[in-house]
Amino acid sequence: MSILLSAAMRAYKAGFKRPVAGLASLYLGRLKGRDQRFAIDAHGHWINRQPAATIVSMIPHTATYAEYRKWVLDNWTFDYEPQAGDTVIDVGAGVGEEAVIFSKLVGPSGRVIAIEAHPETFACLVETIAQSGLTNVIPMCVAVTDQDGVAFIGSVDNYLANSIVGGSGAEVPAASLDSLAGELGLDRIALVKMNIEGAERLAVKGMERIAGRIAHVAISCHDFIADRDGGDEFRTKADVRKQLDSFGYRIVTRAEHPDAWVRDYLYGRSAR
Repeated sequence: MSILLSAAMRAYKAGFKRPVAGLASLYLGRLKGRDQRFAIDAHGHWINRQPAATIVSMIPHTATYAEYRKWVLDNWTFDYEPQAGDTVIDVGAGVGEEAVIFSKLVGPSGRVIAIEAHPETFACLVETIAQSGLTNVIPMCVAVTDQDGVAFIGSVDNYLANSIVGGSGAEVPAASLDSLAGELGLDRIALVKMNIEGAERLAVKGMERIAGRIAHVAISCHDFIADRDGGDEFRTKADVRKQLDSFGYRIVTRAEHPDAWVRDYLYGRSAR
C-alpha cells in the first residue's frame, strides 16, 4: 500500500470522509485521467460514480468499471458466461459489483436475483442498483441456507467477510434456494454464483429440488481461510463438492490460479 493511500485510509477512518472523497476525485479523476467521481451520501456510504455504473459501499471503493468487470468475469464466468435472456442468481451479492456485470450480460430480457444477507451491505446494494439504473436486477435481503427461518450475521470492518458462520450478530431472515426459487417462480436458471463466507456448505443442501433446473454454478469455498486462520467451519470444499456430485454436476477447479481463494472455487455444469 502506498504512503498516500495509507494516509487517505487513516483520514477516512478518522471521520474525514468527504475530504477524502474530494481528494480521490481530484487525484484519480483529474490527475490520473479516470472518468470517476467520488462522494459520500447521507448515510456515510462511499459513492464511486462512473459512466457505466455507480458502486455504493461502506468503505472506499476506487476500482474502475473495466477493472471490476475483468475481475468478475475471471472469478465467476470461467466455465459459463451468462447470455442475453438468462436468469442469474447472485448469492452473496455484496454491494453489487457482480450484479452490475451480470445485469449487462443478461440484458433487458434477462434477470438477476441479487441476494445479500447483511442489512447495511444490502442497503448499499439497493443504492448501487438504483444509481446504476439496473432495471433487470431484483434485490433480496435474506441469508441463503438449508432451511427457512432466521440466521445471525456478524459485522466486520471489511463487509466482504461478513458471515452467518458462528451464529452471532444481527438477526436476518433465512431461506433455502428451493424456497426462493418457488417464491419467485423461477424455472430455468443459467447460473448460480455463490460467495457467502463459509455458509455455502448449508446453502447447497437447500437447492436439492431446483438443482436440475440450475445449468451452472460457481461457488466460492473457503478452505483458504481455514488454512490461514484455522477453524474447520470454513473448510467447506469437500462437502460442497460431494453435494454437487450428488446433483450430477461436472466439476471444474483452477488449481493453478494465482489467487488462493479462486483455487477453492468449484465450477459446476449440470449433466441433466
